[in-house]
Amino acid sequence: MGKKGEYGKRFPSSKRFYGVAVLLSILCWGIGYFGNVGFPILPDAYDTPVWKTCCTWIADKETAYLIGLLLMFGAAFLIHRMDYVLGLIREKTIFPFLFFSLFISTNPDFFPLKSTSIGAFCLVLGLYELFRSYHTPELRSFAFNWGFLMGIGSLFWIHIVWFVPLFWFGMYHLRSLGVRSFLASVFGLAAVYWCLLAWCVWQKDFTFFTATFPLLVQFKLVGVAGGIWPWITVFYSAFLTLLAAVNIFTQEYADSLRTRENLSFLVLFTIWASLLYFLYEYASEEFMITACISASILVAHFFTVRWNKWVGGLFYFTIGVFVSVLFLRVWNNL
Repeated sequence: MGKKGEYGKRFPSSKRFYGVAVLLSILCWGIGYFGNVGFPILPDAYDTPVWKTCCTWIADKETAYLIGLLLMFGAAFLIHRMDYVLGLIREKTIFPFLFFSLFISTNPDFFPLKSTSIGAFCLVLGLYELFRSYHTPELRSFAFNWGFLMGIGSLFWIHIVWFVPLFWFGMYHLRSLGVRSFLASVFGLAAVYWCLLAWCVWQKDFTFFTATFPLLVQFKLVGVAGGIWPWITVFYSAFLTLLAAVNIFTQEYADSLRTRENLSFLVLFTIWASLLYFLYEYASEEFMITACISASILVAHFFTVRWNKWVGGLFYFTIGVFVSVLFLRVWNNL
């Protein structure tokens, strides 16, 4: 059985979609596994030394896919938990979990494991700490926590550093920015690099600093090569996110002030990640993963509060589109 949403229409029960989301994700990852997508994991020139070391430790495909699947489910659960605790969506729903799992599991570019798989996990935790700091600049622990998490994530994926200025704006937007809270976030980030610097001095090897940070300014615009199928999911995801954003801003008084401010920041988060996606061709897939974090909540909000038979049809059509494109992309690469 479903339950009634804002407009009196029944939307699917969350309990049913727990199993659907998990089984659908496992099916998609199974397709990638048997299609041998993304393995062996070969580090790229722009990867950090920490991630390159991790790649050498992952010797078999089963381990790589298992770690990737667990990190994806872990991030999806954290997104669902963040929505549940903070009330980002008025109705209690599993849709944020489902859409993040769908976006990640149906894109073979994310299989089996990326440096951003760990970075996205840290980013979700950082978002949760940022939202918890709402209107409380005196609670500096939240700012320190998200700064520390950003630092940990940057050890594996250095481009996560570009989200630090966005989080500072988020503190201002959520009215939790103060001199001490700002410094707390800086100290949280610096604590990670202070430990890293001590390690580099002990090893007499400063490769992380000399070879990694210059990548932040190596911009290269994304091209259109690579076939039409990847772009179908990109543009369709953008369409759903735009639809969700328009609904949020046109129906803004249906939510509480705190929810509106949180959701509007997530819209900005998606725009920020999308701009970085087009600025870094060699790291475009990584930024797409980060965009999926905010897009999953925004799209879930739209489908939950606007549910009717037409929106329900769009929901099932969306699942069909993403799964079908995954089949076609893997089939064409066999």
